[in-house]
Amino acid sequence: MRSTPSRPASPPPPSARPGRGAGALPPRAVLALALAALALLGWLVYLPGLHGGFVFDDFSNIVDQPALAPQALSAHFWQAVWAGRAGPFSRALSMLSFAWQIRVWGMQPLPMKVFNVLLHLLNAGLVAWLSLRVLEWVDAREREQRPGPVSQWVLAPRVLAVLVAGAWLLAPIQLTAVLYVVQREESLAATFVLLGLLGYWHGRMLLRTAVHSGGSQRRAWAWIWAGMLGGTSLAALAKETGIMLPAYAAVLEWVVLRADVGAPAASSAGREARCSLLGVYGLLLVLPGLLGLAWLLPGVLSGAAYAQRAFTLGQRLLTEGRVLVDYLHWILLPDPGTLSLYHDDVVASSSWLHPWTTAPSWLLLAALLGAGLGLRRRRPVVSLGILWFFAGHSLVSTFVPLDLVYEHRNYLPCWGVFLAAFGLLGTWRVREPGHWRTVAGVLCAGLLALYAGFTAIRAQIWGNPVRLAYFEATAHPRSPRAVYDLGRVLYLIAPKVDSPQFREARRAMVQASEIPGADLQALQALVFMQARQGLPVPAAWWQELRATVSRQQLGVENVVALYSLVQCAVDKVCRYQPADLEQLGALLDAGVHAHPDNAEMITLRANFEANVSHRFPQAYADMLRAVALDPGSFAYWKNLAQLQIAARQLPQAAVSLERLRELDPFGLHREQRQALRLQWRTARTAQSAQAGGPTGSAR
Repeated sequence: MRSTPSRPASPPPPSARPGRGAGALPPRAVLALALAALALLGWLVYLPGLHGGFVFDDFSNIVDQPALAPQALSAHFWQAVWAGRAGPFSRALSMLSFAWQIRVWGMQPLPMKVFNVLLHLLNAGLVAWLSLRVLEWVDAREREQRPGPVSQWVLAPRVLAVLVAGAWLLAPIQLTAVLYVVQREESLAATFVLLGLLGYWHGRMLLRTAVHSGGSQRRAWAWIWAGMLGGTSLAALAKETGIMLPAYAAVLEWVVLRADVGAPAASSAGREARCSLLGVYGLLLVLPGLLGLAWLLPGVLSGAAYAQRAFTLGQRLLTEGRVLVDYLHWILLPDPGTLSLYHDDVVASSSWLHPWTTAPSWLLLAALLGAGLGLRRRRPVVSLGILWFFAGHSLVSTFVPLDLVYEHRNYLPCWGVFLAAFGLLGTWRVREPGHWRTVAGVLCAGLLALYAGFTAIRAQIWGNPVRLAYFEATAHPRSPRAVYDLGRVLYLIAPKVDSPQFREARRAMVQASEIPGADLQALQALVFMQARQGLPVPAAWWQELRATVSRQQLGVENVVALYSLVQCAVDKVCRYQPADLEQLGALLDAGVHAHPDNAEMITLRANFEANVSHRFPQAYADMLRAVALDPGSFAYWKNLAQLQIAARQLPQAAVSLERLRELDPFGLHREQRQALRLQWRTARTAQSAQAGGPTGSAR
C-alpha cells in the first residue's frame, strides 16, 4: 500500500530558487504585478459597456421595485433589503447593495455597472488565489510521489494560476454576469463562495499541520466551519446558488486533498480528523441536500412546479444536455454572434433524437464525466476542473424548473473548464520544459487575447441600449424577448407617433408577437402603444391576447404583461375606449377561466374590478378566492383588507389585519399595517358616529 505523504514539499526559499539575480523581483511581487496587469486589462475591456442602460430583469427587480424607489429608501431603507421577489431568502445582501447605491447615486445604471466590474475584478483575484493554492498543492504532492530526478510542469503553478484567472476574468461568457446589473446577485454570491472555499482550504492546511505535530486543532476547525457555514450562509443571502459551496468543497476534498490530514491513515489522530471531516459534510452537504430534495421533488414529480413552464421535467432534462455542451463551446471557443442576453429561441428536446443533437450531447457529457472520474489520480487538475463544472451545474441545469439557458449560470462553473483545459496543456512533467513552455505560453496568451478582444466587442455593444437591442434582435430573430426589446427601445426614443422610430417599434412588436411560442409581452406593448395615444385597439389584438392567455402557461412574463394592461387603466395612462375596457375585462375573465387555481391571475381581475369597473362584490369575491389559494401571501391579505375597509366590512377587516400581523413576524411591513389600521379606525369612528355606538379597536 502506498503511504500518504506526511506533508507536501514547500517551495524552496527565495534565496535558493534558481534563475534569480541580485536585482530580480521576488516571486510574490511578480505575481502581484501580473494580477494588477490583468485587473487593468479587465477594467479596460469592460470600460466601453459601463454607459449602457438597464436591461430585461433589471426593470422588474430594480427599476420598477417600489421598495427601491429613492423616496421609499429615504423613509424605509431596511424594508428594501427584504423586498426581493426571488428565492426564499429574498437575496437580501444583493438587495442591500442595490439599495445603498440607489440611496447614494439615485436610480442610475452607471454606478451599479462600475460596482459590478470592480466586484468581478475582486473575484478574479480570489480565483487566482484559489488556483494557486490548488496548483501548488498538486505540484508538491506529485514531486513527493515521483522518485528520482525532479521534473517540472510545462507551466509553473504561479504562471498557470495567472493564466486560468485571466481566462476566467476575460471570457466573453462572463459579460452578462457583469454588465447585466441584476446579475450582481450571481457575482456577489460567487465572492462569498470563493472566500468560503479559501477559508476552508486554510483550515484544512492548519488541520493537517496540527494533526501532524499533535498540536491543538481548535483554530483549524474554526476556519473550516467559518469557511463552510459562514461562506454558504452569506452566499445564499446573495443568491440561492451560494448553497453549492459545500459541493464545490467536496470536489476539492475528494480530488485534490483526498482527506489528507497529515497523519498515517491507521493513526488514531488521522481517523478522528477524517471522521470529523465526514461529519462536516454530513451536516452541511448531505443533510441539506436530502431536505432540499424532500422539499422540491414532490412538486417537480407531480408537475406542479412546471405548471408555469412551456416544457416538462423530461423535456428540460433532455434539453440541458445540449445546453451544457453549448456552454462548453461558449466558454472555450466563443462566437460573439451566438452569445446573447436572450436564449429563449432554444427549442426544447422532445426525445433523444428531436433535435438530433440531444443524444450525442449526452454521450459527450457522459464521456467527460467518465474522464473526470478516471483521471482523478493521474491528472488531478484536469479531473478537478471537469468535476467542478458538473458540480456547478448540478442544481441550475437539472430538475429545478428554471429557464433553459442563461450564460451567467457559468460564472463559477467555468473556472473548472479553464482549469481543466489549461491544466491539460500545462501540467505535463518534462525534464527540460523550455521549448514546451514557450509553445504552451504562446497558446494560452493567444487565447487570452482572443477572449479580451471578443469581450471588448460585446462591451462596446452593451454600451449603447439601441445598439444592443439591434444586435440581439438581428443575431436572434426567433427570440421573442430580443425582438420585443428592440421594439421597446425604439418606442422609448420615438419623438412622436408618426416618427420612423415609432413605426419601426410597432413593426418589431408585431414581429415578436408572431414568433411561435411568444408570450403576451409584445401584444401587450401594441395595445399600450395604441391606447396611450387614445386610439382604438384593433379587435384582432384583443382576440389574440385571449387566445394566448388561454393556451399558454401563466409564467412571470405573462403575469407582468396583464398587470401592465390593468395598471395602465388604473393610472389613466392608457386612454381606453369603452369597447377596449370591455375587451380587457373579457381577457381577464378568459385568464381566470383558463387558470382557475392561479392566485396572481385572480388578483389581477380583482384589481380591474375594484379600480376600473368598480364592481366591488366581484373584486371582493376574487380576493377571498386568492387568499384561499395562497394564504401565506402578505400582499393578497393586504388587498383583501383594503377592500373590506372600503366596503365598511370592518369586523372582517379586523380579522385580516390580525392575519397581516401574523404574516409579518419581523416587522418588515409594519408601516403598511399601521396605515391600514389607521384607515380601519377612521372608518370605525365614522361608522360608530353614524350609529351612535362605541368604537372598537384593531391591533
